Amino acid sequence: MSRIALVCFYCLFIKLSLAQSIPPIGQWRDHLPMRNLIGLAIDNQLLLAPTEFGYFTFDPAKREFNQMTRSKGLSEVRLKLMALDPSSSKKILVYKNSNIDLVDGDKTINIPDLLLSPTQDDKTIFNILWIDNNIYLSSGLGIIVINATRNEIRDTYRLGTNGNALKVSGLAQLGDSLYAATAEGLKKAFFKSDQLHDFRSWSTEPVSVSPEGECSGVYVWENRLVIKKSDSLFMRQNNVWGLLHASQLPISGISIAGNSLYVCRSAQGVGSILQLNIDNPTPVLIQTPSMAHPSACLNFDGQFWVGDSINGLLRVNGNNDERVVPNAPHGVAVGDGLYFNDHILAAAGGVDDDWRPTNNSDGIYNFDGNVWNNYDADRYSILDSISDIISLAVDPSSESIFAASFGGGLVEIKKGGQVIVNKQQSPISPALSDPSSYRVSGLVIDQEMTLWVSNYGAARNILAKTKEGKWNTFTIPFEHNENAVSSIVVDDLNRKWILSPRNNGVFCLDDNRTIEQPNDDRWRFFRVGSGNGNLPSSKVLSIAADRNGFVWVGTDKGIGIIQCGEDIFNSAICEATIPIVQQGNFAAPLFANESVNDIEVDGADQKWIATNNGVWLLSIDGQKTLAVFNELNSPLLSNIVHSIVVHKKTGEVFFFTENGICSYRSTATEPVTEKAKPMVFPNPVPPGFTGTIAIRDLPANAWVRITELDGRLVHQTRSVGGQAIWNGKNYKGERVSSGVYLVYISDEFNTQRVAAKIFFIK
Repeated sequence: MSRIALVCFYCLFIKLSLAQSIPPIGQWRDHLPMRNLIGLAIDNQLLLAPTEFGYFTFDPAKREFNQMTRSKGLSEVRLKLMALDPSSSKKILVYKNSNIDLVDGDKTINIPDLLLSPTQDDKTIFNILWIDNNIYLSSGLGIIVINATRNEIRDTYRLGTNGNALKVSGLAQLGDSLYAATAEGLKKAFFKSDQLHDFRSWSTEPVSVSPEGECSGVYVWENRLVIKKSDSLFMRQNNVWGLLHASQLPISGISIAGNSLYVCRSAQGVGSILQLNIDNPTPVLIQTPSMAHPSACLNFDGQFWVGDSINGLLRVNGNNDERVVPNAPHGVAVGDGLYFNDHILAAAGGVDDDWRPTNNSDGIYNFDGNVWNNYDADRYSILDSISDIISLAVDPSSESIFAASFGGGLVEIKKGGQVIVNKQQSPISPALSDPSSYRVSGLVIDQEMTLWVSNYGAARNILAKTKEGKWNTFTIPFEHNENAVSSIVVDDLNRKWILSPRNNGVFCLDDNRTIEQPNDDRWRFFRVGSGNGNLPSSKVLSIAADRNGFVWVGTDKGIGIIQCGEDIFNSAICEATIPIVQQGNFAAPLFANESVNDIEVDGADQKWIATNNGVWLLSIDGQKTLAVFNELNSPLLSNIVHSIVVHKKTGEVFFFTENGICSYRSTATEPVTEKAKPMVFPNPVPPGFTGTIAIRDLPANAWVRITELDGRLVHQTRSVGGQAIWNGKNYKGERVSSGVYLVYISDEFNTQRVAAKIFFIK
């Protein structure tokens, strides 16, 4: 290949790399909120911002972010504390469950000893003090010392009487003494003593200030000792203790940066900071409208930067401020998800196990493949009173987003930005048990472009709005607890499958495509037990219709499959089958005694199953497990997975977990129904590439042959749904040489054509 051609290929590859932000096949990425800051520091002229879900750095000059999360190597998600080695860029991360990571460059070392310790004492970590190669952790049981060179716990100091556990809230070193803020007051020991593990080496420092008792923090500021008691600060100067500052508001954080001490305060969602200086007795007030719950503050390049646990990283200049956070959803999504027009939509809200509101007002998250947009009260003020959006639908013609609020009615967000709330004086009815609550709990648009609505707790709890805008209401002809209805699924015959929570089961409705004529409607009620529909349990959690016309019903005791075709309404013939699968030497019902929270069908008709113990990928018939993802074997953020959404074009699978959204690039995509030009990526294949090459936008079950220009066969495979994959090797297992390769596609009618070319560069 000529040098000019190589240069062209390199340029094309760079262009494609910039355009393609989706991860390679088999790789993960996180979509985590980064506005819950728990601290702030400076690391090599970058702002270092730890958050509850990981950390990021920000370069104010270049306006660039770099994020570090679980998919990039961190062991956990729920971060509690983070500290930086004063002499290097090594970092320690302490998680809420007491797991510990040490991060050194691109290397993460996990220290799980405290997490795995069987002790019954409180293992909560409250503060971190880094001295040379030792890290001192203030904890509920005492002081835990980590050797940062050997990456191991070196010692534990229990400071209570007779060596019992004693809560230590903070540590500070001043001169040759180590000071511990404890539940019994301020304790002191000779720092270089080799007997710090002996409680008798620690003495109680007399502090003649009120209130007596617990000391909740200790700091060194300008070579002076400062302690925190309740919401007051006291300073020792010339061996005399005196009041430094009595806060009128709850203190949410203390920062010492440069020669300033910053007192972060918060009350009723309004935050402020006082900057104290030794030489100036008058504090400087730092306050902006975006400050809600500040946790840390520092001065960097002549400007104040604030870490706020609600609104993220704030740049404060006078009374002005700027929010600086990486693009991400605003929070965790626990509602349903939806794929539409290359977008992933996520309902942020949820209900508890008893189907009671949780008052989540985060709204809707919308991901276009590169950028997350948040539809909440910050964007649309009318949504300020709308909470617990749990289900979504999109009108394909108008692209209006319909959102189900469990308590706030039916919300419509039009493409132009207009927001309409259907509540009072609308077809949506209040719950019989609470006339002030308009509980919309499920949405779907059927083949006739009719919007179907579950109106939980209403007397007529199923509604339908035609594409002409006419509403119809339905009364389910079966008694069901609380008139509870939620998710609605439409099968290939346009029948509606309506999940009924509160241990009711599932309803099936065939409106005969004449929703204005209820006389020809047919209904069926599926519950637990033979003769009642034979579901594994009446506590139904999820429903999905697959490409064969089968309906998969997920319950708290596994899966039942309804595969009756036109005989759905014949109770004498049609009952759910409970698949029996081989598990080692035993056979058992599919997911017996497992809560199946969601079932998603991908482009190859494979089934993705969300549970409280991870995610399973099943074969088309459910008889074979193709993959299992959990916290131990993958970057899955939590074993508790609420919902799954599959991106039909790329095959990326989005998991809505209790710890946030993450995604995995799978192999299956939606097959094309018309002749489309297949897409190959990466293409050109760059030097050193060892990943998977994908060929997508293929017909279902297409044969794919890859040959050299002279026709010699290199590789042959079959598409999974609408995508085929290749590892870049020939049939001998050898990496192919640089050059051009042809891709031949054969569909189910055996029509073969040259579909694409792949360029390899070495």
